[in-house]
Amino acid sequence: MSGLRFEFGDNWKNYVENYLDDDKIREAEKSLKSFMGLKDLRGKTFLDIGCGTGMFSLAAFNLGAKVISFDFDANSVECCKLLRERFGNDKRWEIRQGSVLSKKFMNSLPQADIVYSWGVLHHTGKMYEAIRSASEKVKPKGLFLIAIYNKVGGRFGSKFSLNVKKAYNKSPAIIKNLMVFSKIIAFFMYNMITMQNPLKKISSYKSKRGMSWYYDIVDGMGGYPFDYASAEEIFTFCRKLGFSLINIKTTNGKDNNEFLFKKQLF
Repeated sequence: MSGLRFEFGDNWKNYVENYLDDDKIREAEKSLKSFMGLKDLRGKTFLDIGCGTGMFSLAAFNLGAKVISFDFDANSVECCKLLRERFGNDKRWEIRQGSVLSKKFMNSLPQADIVYSWGVLHHTGKMYEAIRSASEKVKPKGLFLIAIYNKVGGRFGSKFSLNVKKAYNKSPAIIKNLMVFSKIIAFFMYNMITMQNPLKKISSYKSKRGMSWYYDIVDGMGGYPFDYASAEEIFTFCRKLGFSLINIKTTNGKDNNEFLFKKQLF
C-alpha cells in the first residue's frame, strides 16, 4: 500500500507558495464559523488532524484559537510551517509531524475543544480506526468536525473511484498528467452539455472553503489510500463513541459528507 500512497503535500506545496491569498483565507475562516455556528474561536484549543496546506489551521489561528497542527506527510508539515511563518509566526500555533494511527504520537497530544479533520481520515487506510483515534482527543462537551467521502453505488460509484486512484498512483508522470487532463476536459464538456458556465464555476470555486479548483482535481484523482461511508454509517459509528450530531452537510455524489459532533458527558 505504501507504494501507492498519494503525495498530498507535494500536490499542495505549489498552491501554498504561489496561489494562496487573503481572500481564500477569509473564505476558510467563514466556512469554519458558519458550520460550527461560532463567531470566533477565542479561548479555544483547535487540533487540526491532517493539516494539509495548513490553511484551516491558519483560519483557526486568525479566529483566536490556540492551534496544534499535524500531518503524516512531511511536505504538508512544511506547507503548514510556511503559512505560520508568513501569517502567524506565534507560540499560539504548534506544528508537528505524526500519524493519527500512532498510539504513541496521539498520546503525546492534549485533548482539544475542537478536533478538526476535513477529508483526511478516509485516506489513512484504516478509516474507522482513525476516526476513533481522532475522537479520543476531543474534550468533554468539545466539538468534532470531520468530512468523509460519501459511499455511492453503481458502475461509476465509489469502487470505480478507488480503481481510478490505484491506477493513477501506479502510473508514470505522463499518464498521471493525461488522467488529470481528461478529468478537466470531462468537466468542461459536462457543463457545456448541461448549459452551465464552467469558467464561472472555476472563478467562484474559492467560495468552497477557500480551496483551489485545479489542485482539488489532482487531489481527488490521486488521493489514496481511499475509504468511504454513507452518512448514516458515520453517524452510527460516532454515536457509539459518545457523540451527538450538531450539524451535517450531505451530498448525493462522491464528495465529502461533513459532520459536526459534540462529545457527550456520561
